[in-house]
Amino acid sequence: MASVNPQFSRDIGTRDASVVLLSWALSTANVDGLPFEMPEWADRTWQAVGSWGGATLSLQGSNDGSNWFVLSNAAGGTAATLSANGGLASIELPRYVRPNLTTPGSGATVTVSLCARRATPLRN
Repeated sequence: MASVNPQFSRDIGTRDASVVLLSWALSTANVDGLPFEMPEWADRTWQAVGSWGGATLSLQGSNDGSNWFVLSNAAGGTAATLSANGGLASIELPRYVRPNLTTPGSGATVTVSLCARRATPLRN
């Protein structure tokens, strides 16, 4: 099992690079996304789509990169988890974030994307 590197893009419609997009292609064989360090990125919206095969996705954060906790869903404060196509915004702003298929499922292929906006955009 290998950790999945995220694809990273700053070219998503803003001239000042104040919005970024990351995406991880998780599967039953590769269940965890490599952590991404992003303390300066505030508003964080997650989306997951794919074939779930019974998998459960947990959106996680850490301040030390080794002890992980489940982020909270901004809509109600419940755990930031998905088991079908959908999206949510997370509340906490830890140093590192990652997606993790805590239940790998059978034949799951789930693409997880994270769109984040810098709290104080750069000025042009």
